[in-house]
Amino acid sequence: MHKGQLILIPGLVFVLMVSSANPVCFGNEQRPNLEEEGFTQIFNKIDLKGWRKLTEYSSDHGLWEVKKGVLVGSQYPEGKGGLLVTEKKYRDFVLYAEVKADYPVDSGIFLRVQPNVLSYQITIDYRPEGEVGAVYCPLGGGFLLHNPGIKDLWKKDSYNQIWVRIHGQPPFIQVKLNGTDVVKFTDETAEGKFRVPEEGFIGVQVHPGESWGQGNHIYFREIWIKNLNRAQAASNAL
Repeated sequence: MHKGQLILIPGLVFVLMVSSANPVCFGNEQRPNLEEEGFTQIFNKIDLKGWRKLTEYSSDHGLWEVKKGVLVGSQYPEGKGGLLVTEKKYRDFVLYAEVKADYPVDSGIFLRVQPNVLSYQITIDYRPEGEVGAVYCPLGGGFLLHNPGIKDLWKKDSYNQIWVRIHGQPPFIQVKLNGTDVVKFTDETAEGKFRVPEEGFIGVQVHPGESWGQGNHIYFREIWIKNLNRAQAASNAL
């Protein structure tokens, strides 16, 4: 198992957030003008167009609804969960999301998702035994990078800004949470093979079982993506 590099650098600003465009402010954070930065909104805040349940993995379990412009996930039926994934596949990209979670929930953002759920997951789980910002690979070795010290950065009662960048094969993954870099991880081949194919869906999760409190929800207010060309991917900078 590769030991990725874990970094905590308070105050470091993403290159993508530096723009001549005026940022949009909410709370104590700033949201850049994503369209001017070349991002595309992949959750339209109206319906689930462009998304589907990963039924080949988790049947029709989990409930996903759009309420007041927010994508809301919950267990359905009780105790059952699953993934909601994009209909389109992506390879090298930067993703921006604004996320809030009830307590307790166990969720995540999934990258390069395959039909059998093989993928890279950025965990969202601020329970005492959980982790925020760990890198997990379902069907591919489990935890690739633990991140136990990040939960203090998670805002429990409001929305959190998450930036995720993935590029290359094997991939380099970066994560930024609420203005702080929390992950720089480069995967390695497993038994001479790439762990996950270089292209797949983007997914969000409702976890089954008792790690998800009865009646609780995960909320995604914004989901945007910027595809990276070869030159942009080579820069290794968010």
